[in-house]
Amino acid sequence: MDNPPSSSSITFYDFLDKMRNPASLDLVRSIKSFIVSFSFYAANPDNDGEKVQDYFSKMEDAIVDHPLWASATNEEIDCAMEVLCFN
Repeated sequence: MDNPPSSSSITFYDFLDKMRNPASLDLVRSIKSFIVSFSFYAANPDNDGEKVQDYFSKMEDAIVDHPLWASATNEEIDCAMEVLCFN
């Protein structure tokens, strides 16, 4: 059985609401740019996995440092990264 999320965790919709804020434009552009970058190269499982991990690491840093996420808890940042990674 799934555990209910704590009150401080964010949902997919909470994440989208933050990303709709005009102040998040730099984060949104980074996400779009990363997605588009994969269309320029042939699939390469060895390199692609490394690129994805590097990107997620950079995005986590960017989210942590972003003013919209300034008051977010570590759990909320983790939830945001899960939303980004798995949705």
